Amino acid sequence: MKVTKFSIEISDEAEIDFDKSYEYYFEESPKVANAFFKRINISLEDIKQNPFTFPIAHKEVRKYLVRKFPFVIYYQIDNSTIKVVAIFHTSRNPEIWNERT
Repeated sequence: MKVTKFSIEISDEAEIDFDKSYEYYFEESPKVANAFFKRINISLEDIKQNPFTFPIAHKEVRKYLVRKFPFVIYYQIDNSTIKVVAIFHTSRNPEIWNERT
């Protein structure tokens, strides 16, 4: 059985989502900001290893709930590429990320 290796592509919008959140946490506590950074990287690795495991949120967009932080990573699978469309705080309006797909 052939195992597909997936690569991750992060959209500009998702990068902005992450940067703003990281900056917010950094202003509060550099230690928390670093924990957030590590947790997002772990989450992306989880997605990369098992992209089909996580539920579909809308159409072909899947969601991954980030542990220890109130964030969701929304992504699409296109062949062997995982396209991250949002790294989103759970209190934000979900219509915003929905417009990105």
